[in-house]
Order: sequence, then structure tokens, then C-alpha cells
Amino acid sequence: MNNPFKSQDDPGNLEQLQKRIALIFVGLTFFSMTFFGVADYLMGLSPGLLKIRIAYILLFVLSFILIIKYDRYLLAMNIMLALILGFTIMNYLHNDGFKGPTIFNLYVFVVAVAIFFKRPLNLIWFAASIGLYLVVFYLESIGQIVVERNYASVEDLFLDNALTIFITSIFIFIGVRIVVINYQKQNHALIKLKEANDKNLRELQSLNEKKNQLIALLSHDLKNPVSSLATTLELVDLDLITKEELDQILNKLKKQSVHLSQVLSNTLGWVVNEMGEHSSDPVQVNIFQFTTEAQELMEVQAGRKHQKVEKVIDTVDLILPIQKDEVKIILRNFLDNAVKFSPEGATIYLEFLFDGKFFGWKVKNPGKEIPVEVQSQLFDFAVKSSMGTQKEKGTGLGLGLCKQIADKIGFNVGYERSGDGFNVFYLEKALEPELN
Repeated sequence: MNNPFKSQDDPGNLEQLQKRIALIFVGLTFFSMTFFGVADYLMGLSPGLLKIRIAYILLFVLSFILIIKYDRYLLAMNIMLALILGFTIMNYLHNDGFKGPTIFNLYVFVVAVAIFFKRPLNLIWFAASIGLYLVVFYLESIGQIVVERNYASVEDLFLDNALTIFITSIFIFIGVRIVVINYQKQNHALIKLKEANDKNLRELQSLNEKKNQLIALLSHDLKNPVSSLATTLELVDLDLITKEELDQILNKLKKQSVHLSQVLSNTLGWVVNEMGEHSSDPVQVNIFQFTTEAQELMEVQAGRKHQKVEKVIDTVDLILPIQKDEVKIILRNFLDNAVKFSPEGATIYLEFLFDGKFFGWKVKNPGKEIPVEVQSQLFDFAVKSSMGTQKEKGTGLGLGLCKQIADKIGFNVGYERSGDGFNVFYLEKALEPELN
């Protein structure tokens, strides 16, 4: 039998609690019946009462079997309470009536009824116990029944009552203590559940706010290019636009499409990141080839501002396990920001670092230092309007997305200002122990 005072699988399960107390109740009752049987024999009390105790001990063993083997604790408790109530009346009649210890057994009975049963059973048993005791008490008081006197001296009376008080106190203490402990555990479990629900609610509200921001952003950013394209096609169809005007419009649409492509890419990355509970598994990647691909991917965009993207990497054959797609999203965002916020003709550096314990990338670009008050919010996921050196539009979503993805795949991201006047965004990770 499990220790009833130890933590249970489900402290809020009333049925579990009642079963545990029932087992203890049967055990203590069996012990007390045996104890008082021996005590009555040694004190020379009624032999008839001793025989009744032996019969009751056997019936309590049967109740114990009902609980353990057949899991019928409620039936067993009803049987036991009926036996105890019957024995209480017999004990009253054969053990000095109201002067004997019967009243203390009644207290245990009332506590057991309060713990084990719901209405109407608890009220029925309560009324039956108090009612029967008061009836025999009243009949003895008016001389209608004669109770058997067993105590040879006042000392015997005191000893029997003292022992009964001690045993019944143990009954009541253990029963109430188990209920209190279980209530405390249940309350603690409810508090933890409430905290978890509150946390989930806050995360859901935050996710909903991000979703609304993305919808508003996409609605705003899609409206102008789509409207411009529709209007341009209509004018071309009606032959109301010159070639020079068409070239100007197409050039403007091209700039808008670059920004829109980045917004859609970040949005898709965010959706994939939020929908996936786990990141993709690492794959073995040639770091030189991977870094070269990231550099070449940005050359066209950088070329529009006459910029260059140079890679700085010392190794050619290094193979490392990384989440290729996730790292590519982060580096693309870093490089896109570097192109956007660097002056025309600038050189941007994509640098790979490896020292045997850590590896990672740094994207370095010349430009104004980011204010200290803004640095602390760089990786927050929120819509923050920003403009590049040629008024390129920015949303601020990219870095927040980078932080979320990096956390999921075990990388660190951050910003620092180099001593030679570069803004530096880095992505780094400790090398796995088996690869050191």
C-alpha cells in the first residue's frame, strides 16, 4: 500500500483520496479491535463482548479484501460503518453505558462519515449514529434498559477510557491530516495549472497581435504595388502611356517588388517557425560553399546600390552540422539589412569565424551607429517602420524572426559596434562536444 502522506499522481482525485483513507481506516480499525480485545481480556471485562470483537475482526478482514482485490471501497466502507454502528450500540449496552468509552467511538464514526460520503449517504449515516446513541442514552437515563457494568474500580474505568481516547484521536488526526494534505496538494496543482493557463493565454494574445500586425502589414504593402500594376496594365491596354513613362513606372515597381519579396519571405519564415514545434534536423554542410551561396544571393540586390558583398573565410573543407534552411533565413535578413542601411558604393563583409569551440557568422556594414535605446529592441518581434539609405522601406520584422529561429535551433544572435566603425550582426553557436 502506498504511503498516504506522499505525493500522489492526482491529488485532486477524490476517489483516490477516499480509497487511501478507507485502507487506513480498515487497518486502524483492525488494530484497535485487536488491541481492545486483548485489553478487555486482561481487564476481565465481558467475555461476550470479546467474542463480538473477534467476529468483527474477521468481518473487517473481509472488508479489506473487498478494497484490495475487488476495488469496492465504497461497499466496504458501508459494511464497516454498519458493523461499527452495531458494535457501538453493543459496546454501550455491555460496557457501562454512557460512563464507558462508547461516546469516543461515535466521534470517529461521525468523522468517517463526513470524509467518505456525499449527500444523502453522509446525512443518513450521521442521523442514524447520533439518533441511535441518543435513543439508548435516553432509555438508560429513564431506566428502561439496564447496561452491564464491567469495571471493578475507578482505575479500570479511567484506563479503558484513556486508551479509547488515544486510539480515537489517532483515527481523527490521521483522517483529517490526509484530507488537509490532499487539499494543499490540490490547491498547489490548481495554482500551477492557472499559471500555465495564464502563460498560454499571454502567448496566444501575443501571437494574435503579431498575426494582426502581419495582416495589416501585408494589406498595406500589397495594396500599392498591385494597384500600380493594375493601373499600368490598364493604361498600356488603352495605349495612354508613353515608353518613357512605362520605364519609370516599371523601375518603381521593381523597387517595390524587392521590398515586397522580403516581407513575404519573412512572413513565410515566421509562419513556418510558429507552426513547427521543433526545428529541422542538422545536416552536414560544407561551410565554404554555404557561405559563398549566401554571398552570391545578395550580389544582385547590392549591385543596385553599387555595393559589394565580400566573404571572409579561412577554411575551404570544413564540414559542420547545421540547420541549413534556418541559418540561411537569418543570414539573408542580416545581409538585406546591411545592403539597405549602407551608403551607395559600400563594401559589406560576410565573415565566418571558427576557433574549435565556437563557430558562426558576422555581417559587417559601414553606416551610422544604432542608438543605444534602439539596440535593446532590435530583436523584438514587432512592426517598426524604418527607411534605408535610399528610402528603402523596412518593417523591423526580420530581426525579430531571426531571434525566434536562432533560439529554436540553439544559436545566439546579437549586435555590436566595431572599433573601425562597422555595424556588426552576428550568429554564433558552441560546437557540439563530440565535434570538438
